[in-house]
Amino acid sequence: MPLTEKEIQQLVVKLRGKYQEYAKKHNPRWFDVAPFEERLRMAVNNKMNLEGFILAEISNFEKTRERFEKKKQEKENSFSKEVDRIIEEQNARIKKYSPVYFHPGAEFEIAHFYGAVSEFTLFFFPVLWIVISEPAIKNILIGIEESLNNLSLPRGKAPAKRIEDHALILSRPQTSDLDIERDKNNYLKETAFVLHKIVDLCDGLLERRDPEWELPLSLNRLYVEDSRKKKILSLFSGHSGYGAIMKVRDHCLQILDDFRLKAFRKKEDNEHI
Repeated sequence: MPLTEKEIQQLVVKLRGKYQEYAKKHNPRWFDVAPFEERLRMAVNNKMNLEGFILAEISNFEKTRERFEKKKQEKENSFSKEVDRIIEEQNARIKKYSPVYFHPGAEFEIAHFYGAVSEFTLFFFPVLWIVISEPAIKNILIGIEESLNNLSLPRGKAPAKRIEDHALILSRPQTSDLDIERDKNNYLKETAFVLHKIVDLCDGLLERRDPEWELPLSLNRLYVEDSRKKKILSLFSGHSGYGAIMKVRDHCLQILDDFRLKAFRKKEDNEHI
């Protein structure tokens, strides 16, 4: 049974509304109502069969909508795959650092980051004490070491003081996920500030000319327990003073890069060395 004039007009109004709705909600280029209005005007002027016209236009709209939905889904799948790839790549960079799980609720990132900076504090930073002899610079080292120890030096079987504070937050029954995330980010940021300070110190040292630093590094003045000393010797044996400074600097930068913390540095001027 043919459509009445009123039914045809109702379909025109409905289809026009669909174009406007999809243009607003999705994509105005895909669902531009202007070409439809132009085709409708031509159909009326040429006295075409409006029933056949509007049914064909409805079919055309549905095909356009299906193509759009397919393209949108493909784009979303592609974006999702890209996000997964970035996350996987980031996790791979983090996983190369041995984690220290100081609490059952500790997140993946902070466990690996604490492991990374603990290793740095135990086996990399101490070398600067046997390279540097100038009292003024040693005073700078003392300040950095105090901050670094608070953030990352294990205390026997207990974690570093700042990590213990985070563990207490994890243990509180009423602590929200937002509070945990905020404290974790503060820990990462606080530690990044110290690592950047070490990088800046090393950069300043590398600009100096000290003939002693060009010689092979003597590790005899390294006063730490034997197991720790053995690991430091394996890392720095055969290095000159300059080589040791550069290795400390580069390891700092690597940690900052792998954990995406290069942007987190204090704005105040660095201490003059």
